Amino acid sequence: MGGSGTCAGVRAQLGVYLTGAIPPADRAVVVRHLASCAICRAELTDLSALPALLRRPASRAAAEAPGQDAPSGPGKGAVAAGGEAQLSRLVRSIQRRRRRRRWLLALAVFVLVAVASTGWALRLAEPPRSGTQTTTVLELDRVGGTTVLTDAEGYTLYWFGPDNPTMSACEASCTRAWPPVTAPAVAGAGVSGTLGAITRPDGSLQATYDGHPLYTATADMGPGQAKGNAVWSDGGQWHAVVVSGQLPATSPPADGY
Repeated sequence: MGGSGTCAGVRAQLGVYLTGAIPPADRAVVVRHLASCAICRAELTDLSALPALLRRPASRAAAEAPGQDAPSGPGKGAVAAGGEAQLSRLVRSIQRRRRRRRWLLALAVFVLVAVASTGWALRLAEPPRSGTQTTTVLELDRVGGTTVLTDAEGYTLYWFGPDNPTMSACEASCTRAWPPVTAPAVAGAGVSGTLGAITRPDGSLQATYDGHPLYTATADMGPGQAKGNAVWSDGGQWHAVVVSGQLPATSPPADGY
């Protein structure tokens, strides 16, 4: 992913991404973009450093008087007055540090809220899409000498062992590493097999292929990879969707499996 338009869209979602409230599909887009964009990674690093200001303790006062007996005699009043002045300075110093911490706290909260609000505002400002789901195009590609099913961007698609044809066993935190493929799906050149859809617990539609709900893997940093193949995660094993279809004549083979 790249380009100023893509960067602007991703930066608008960085605040939501940091809070963990970003939808799984949008999180997958952000993760993929950050893998290839150093500028956006640097901005995320700067943004994520703001909450650390809340955890930085104030410096301890080092103006404690040495432990010794108070002198007696005519100089005792002067020593006492000096001790009161030193205590007064210490109290004022502590008050200044507390005010500074409260100001930094307010600034950090304001920045995070502003970034998160900007992300949601941009999402609300998007023109309405036709229908409630985006159509996913399924393609074929060669990965390590094997023909696998991919999305339109060339990312390998996977199926999960514990799933069944009507229900996905990958929920909650599982979908952060294995984003579901949205339905409806259409077959690209050379793709055969039965396409379908299931309804996930949140009401969204997930595409299926020959009865297997489909996913991508955030471990794949680019097209032509299958780092999620044969991985045991979230209570089951993940498999790249291997197909027997013929690649279109114009599709070059990809490396790495």
